[in-house]
Amino acid sequence: MRDHYRKKLNKLLSRAGDEEFIQLLWATHILQTENPDPARKFIQPDTIPRGAISAKMPSKYSIHKWEIETLANELMTVPKSRPKQKGPTRKLRWDHFGATTDCVNWLRKLEDVEYRIQKKRQDIFIEMGRIAARQFDWQRGFVNIPQFYRNAFVYGQGPCATYFEKENGITLNRFSQIGFMLFVSLANYPVVRNDESWAKLGVDWEEVEQVLALIALPFPRAAVLARDRRRKTIHTADKPSILRQAPCLRFGKDGERIRSPLPELILERVTSGVFYDVINGGGPIRDDYGARFEDYCLEHLSRSLPSLDWEPEFSYRKKPNHFDTPDVLASQNSKITAAFECKATRMSQEAMFGMNPITARGFQDITKAIFQLWRFFSHCRRGYTGKAVDDDAVGVVLTLDNWLVLADSLRKEVLANAEQMSRDKDVEITAEDKRPIVFVAVPELERTLSKATELTFLEALRLSNTEKYWGWRLDGVHNDLVVDTSHPKRDYPFADELGKLLPWWNWSAP
Repeated sequence: MRDHYRKKLNKLLSRAGDEEFIQLLWATHILQTENPDPARKFIQPDTIPRGAISAKMPSKYSIHKWEIETLANELMTVPKSRPKQKGPTRKLRWDHFGATTDCVNWLRKLEDVEYRIQKKRQDIFIEMGRIAARQFDWQRGFVNIPQFYRNAFVYGQGPCATYFEKENGITLNRFSQIGFMLFVSLANYPVVRNDESWAKLGVDWEEVEQVLALIALPFPRAAVLARDRRRKTIHTADKPSILRQAPCLRFGKDGERIRSPLPELILERVTSGVFYDVINGGGPIRDDYGARFEDYCLEHLSRSLPSLDWEPEFSYRKKPNHFDTPDVLASQNSKITAAFECKATRMSQEAMFGMNPITARGFQDITKAIFQLWRFFSHCRRGYTGKAVDDDAVGVVLTLDNWLVLADSLRKEVLANAEQMSRDKDVEITAEDKRPIVFVAVPELERTLSKATELTFLEALRLSNTEKYWGWRLDGVHNDLVVDTSHPKRDYPFADELGKLLPWWNWSAP
């Protein structure tokens, strides 16, 4: 059946014009947003079922954004059907909502049968982690102030920003500004051009080209990359997306027509995607954005929960060596209640979707972070740090990505690896020192802090390690904890400071 569903999907995609199908995917996506009007003129009204406009899950007409992303990538890998020698060659309608639903239905059947054939024999919790990696970012969205401020804070200052400008000939401020302009334009119209109209916005075409050099690819080039990168992965749902590197696709002889089936990915690329522009800067650059991530987390926590005592990393001596504490410490009544180890490593494709993800880059950093937390708690017990630890204290591994959401098997494995590391490196770490570890991605932290008090925040951390809440995100645990109770509704603490990091934000304000 897998081959049958694959042939059905490929048959439709082989009949689709590349540029026309990208426009159809754009229109389908925009039609299901809160502002569907820009898409109406590009899809025949009589093909749109009642209930499809602005449809959300679990509507039967809802077409998920990750499915649109998959179809755009699959389009790049499927050869076009040969024209018939006699009679008209059938083409996929580019203005028909049903053309999208036909493709999506065959895609869903293909993904379902691929799961039944091979993945059903695998650990279900690893598969749930893959589902989370594919869907949760889309469910959260990329159009928000924290996304801009956090990444501008981490990547848009100091050596990191200098490296970006030197390598790419444009500042991060201008890069994100023009990226935002492209997002707004492509959220309202299916195609833009790099022509004299940009001058009305105070932008030179050379600057637009500098941005497009980083976030766009000519469609033929994107197709070559897609065929190369996606052929090695067995399961369609797990294949890498070219749109994460290049959310914009260029069409025409000179690439004059710029399209994006999912304009939100432009914002992802010019915010958190800057990581991939600076990662090759070497150790000093990685140290710079790692330290800024720690600073961001400490500042956010201390502003949101000021009655806890917050402290950054410091060094202490355990003869003959010096050690560093975890990156952020929270205390109450002179006792450590939570210790945070911050890891700015982004998830690779293998970490998100690989057959054996625990071997991917980054999981070793997570294991090391757990060991460092346990070692710190042990050193506190043994009197080396000058700090006392509360009986209910927890350790927190705070990351940029959702490393272990729903992935219970991987969570157990990294904890087991940390246990082995403890035995290998410090035999004096006891069971008492191995405090519960909570894995939190920073967007979860931001959402939790928008509602939390000091009491509910610490309680949510503790509850996260109970059987009831395995696999939950911290914000979900906290929401469940405070449901039907009064709780703060706290604004994002840096909302008024974004213009200091990205001056264009204030320039564009009304």
